[in-house]
Amino acid sequence: MESLFREDRRVAIVHSSRFGHSTKIAETVADVLFHNGVPADMQALTTATTPDPQRHHGLVMVTSVRYGHFSPGSFALIKKHRDWVESVPTLLMTVSLTARTPEKRDPAVHVYTRKFLEKTHWQPTQIEVVPGLLDYPSYNLFDRKAIQLIMSITGGETDPTAVIDFTEWDEVRAASQRFADTMLR
Repeated sequence: MESLFREDRRVAIVHSSRFGHSTKIAETVADVLFHNGVPADMQALTTATTPDPQRHHGLVMVTSVRYGHFSPGSFALIKKHRDWVESVPTLLMTVSLTARTPEKRDPAVHVYTRKFLEKTHWQPTQIEVVPGLLDYPSYNLFDRKAIQLIMSITGGETDPTAVIDFTEWDEVRAASQRFADTMLR
């Protein structure tokens, strides 16, 4: 029986997540790719993350923004593997609570995504900005207070017991489908 998977289209999915929500988003991307016959290998994004150019023919980077900053691993991966990253289809999926409103999901408007791309000089094949999970009960005191302050300034939820998933899961799946289509061309 012939395999449904295209090994010549295997994707590295790297994810950076402080509280686990970006990992769940990365798992959703992997699931959509899997159902389209595109195999994927998931790994946490650190400064030592190294995709295998012989094995991986595409890259998905799902990374959360914390206090306006991408993880150091995001910068390191682009710097260390620039030639490979520029030679394969890529998807950058930024996860940010500032993307709670549709107008803030536009990559050209999302200030943190723009700054990251300007600093790295990377031009991903596809860029998505998705809202994340607000989960005050799981934050330590410092994080809770800092996020409450940011939410207060931006007109968001400040109740310290609130847990709100702002993620538009259908949009995550649709973006993943578009990337799967790119990989199968």
